[in-house]
Amino acid sequence: MTAFLIILAVIVLIVGAALFLGYSMYSAVFGKRCDGDKNLKYFTHKDFDSLKAATKEFPNKNGEMLRGNIYAKAGVQVPDALIVFSHGMGGGHLSYMTEINTFAANGFAVLAYDNTGTFESDGNKIGGFCQGPEDLKAALRFVGAHPTLSKMKIILAGHSWGGYSVCQALGDPDVKVDGAVAFSAPDSGYQVISAAIGEKLSFLTPVFKLLFRLFEGKNATVPCRDTLAKAEPTPVLLLQGDEDTIVKKPISAALAAKDLPHVKALFFKGRYHNVYQTIASEEYMNGTFAKIKELKKDKNASEEELSACYKNIDYELITREDPSVIGLVIQFMKKCAK
Repeated sequence: MTAFLIILAVIVLIVGAALFLGYSMYSAVFGKRCDGDKNLKYFTHKDFDSLKAATKEFPNKNGEMLRGNIYAKAGVQVPDALIVFSHGMGGGHLSYMTEINTFAANGFAVLAYDNTGTFESDGNKIGGFCQGPEDLKAALRFVGAHPTLSKMKIILAGHSWGGYSVCQALGDPDVKVDGAVAFSAPDSGYQVISAAIGEKLSFLTPVFKLLFRLFEGKNATVPCRDTLAKAEPTPVLLLQGDEDTIVKKPISAALAAKDLPHVKALFFKGRYHNVYQTIASEEYMNGTFAKIKELKKDKNASEEELSACYKNIDYELITREDPSVIGLVIQFMKKCAK
């Protein structure tokens, strides 16, 4: 009996430690705001020729205000469609201004906003992975109630967390759109968090799945393949790099849903997480951010070294798009708009 109790106590301690560790990591990601790196330059509409921005705001499901803009090129009187864009984690919608400008330059209007707890939007924390899909649905409610926007063709687009948000929103029967594009979308949110902490802590994967279910509800563990299956016949384009280290190919929505008849999944050899950028651009970006991270950790590094690293960033190169990838996306969107 004593041996049994000892074994039981050890099991309880191990499980308790795993839950505590998992919850600590979960809270570190979702229990705070994301306001970006103040030392980085974020492009705005003013950095692009003829790009106009009209400020918009709308409430999330809790009444907190989400803020962004509707972007369009000057002179475009009747856009082909309205693209509703959902951003990834670690930044707000300004992190995607090069892509937004490209969409607008090809005749689309773009509604891009910051998620709850991010950049210009309200909220003292991000709140959870499922906050992304909820905020996207809030944006669609705003569009649906707008006298002009509600009459337009609607195409969803998003990257990473935003790609997941697009896939999940499509499973809602109230979401009616004309097409969707998701770059580097994971099939499940908890898998991304598990992958980020490395193989040594992979035993925490079921813990993260449990935490997602407890704190974000039953939909938090529904894979994107299931929600995408409900979206038929809405055309969906999924793009995935086979060298992505954040959303690895085995846990990607593109791989999980590639057999669905209304889904077109494209895999790009040698591409990383920002599959819409050139390889040289993303390699430069990854190297730059790695150097900044090292300097911040190095106690012997001076403020001048760190400041110089930020100052010398080539923002044209770090945001350079791959015209072949973006061209496929534009072609798909044009088809949806017809």
